[in-house]
Amino acid sequence: MNPLVQFNIGIVLLLLGVQMLRNGLVNWGHSRLQRILRRATSTPLKGFFWGTLATALVQSSTAVTVLAVGLVDGGAITFYQSLGIVLGANVGTCVTVQLLALDLEALAAPALAAGALLALARPTRPAGLAALGCGLIFGSLGLMDAALTSYEGSQSFRGYLSAVAATPLQGLISGTVLTALLHSSSVVTGVAMVLVSQGVVPLLPALALVLGANIGTCLTAVLAALLSSRAAKRTAIAHLFVNLGGAFFLFPFLSCLAPLLSLLTGDAARQVAHFHTLFNLFSSLAALAVIKPLAAFLTWMVPD
Repeated sequence: MNPLVQFNIGIVLLLLGVQMLRNGLVNWGHSRLQRILRRATSTPLKGFFWGTLATALVQSSTAVTVLAVGLVDGGAITFYQSLGIVLGANVGTCVTVQLLALDLEALAAPALAAGALLALARPTRPAGLAALGCGLIFGSLGLMDAALTSYEGSQSFRGYLSAVAATPLQGLISGTVLTALLHSSSVVTGVAMVLVSQGVVPLLPALALVLGANIGTCLTAVLAALLSSRAAKRTAIAHLFVNLGGAFFLFPFLSCLAPLLSLLTGDAARQVAHFHTLFNLFSSLAALAVIKPLAAFLTWMVPD
């Protein structure tokens, strides 16, 4: 198979796998998720904890953030209560990326087989979809990695893949646009990890891709809030404000942060995964520390 075609098939399978994993987990626990978030938002810290846990379980910060927007719009929780959930969702999504950094390609076939069996029965279908999603994710990363390895000597192929992230600024813009189109920061971050591990993209632009992915992931919640109440709009804007603010704060310091990541691990892909986790922890915890002034500012920005 042409390596270029193989790489693009890998991207499609990765996106499909993330979507199947997300749908399976959300279908299994959507009603439970709503009950948890309604009961657990009495303080921002509780909302942060449960938002983190809920996102780690359903593997989608977008789903949890959109759910928070819906709960605010329906009057189940207040805008202030939703802030903790949104900040926790940013941290919970790091679980997916850390899984992508592990070498789990050998589990692809067993996961696909188990998922196919579980999907046959209606009661276990959500679990089957989740398992199929895991199998596709593990297999797609191996497919992309093999494509890059087999075509490593081709300058045109490397040029095609590196064009979207030749510089950190291009990486930031490309990460934002790609995530807005694909509706998955995990997919874009996963691709960045493969590209940097094969030396197609330098570490700095790959880190910028991650920052852009965190901006682009806010689009779905913003769209969901367009026709909602002003309180719900504030929740979506809070998500965008935190991710955008964190990205633009850290962007000038990428060249200083990159060498520090090598102290955590020598593996380039894991450096990207760790940066994704550290960025989300930094931006969410910083916002949590000033959550009352942040809420007041956003209320002023979008008044009732």
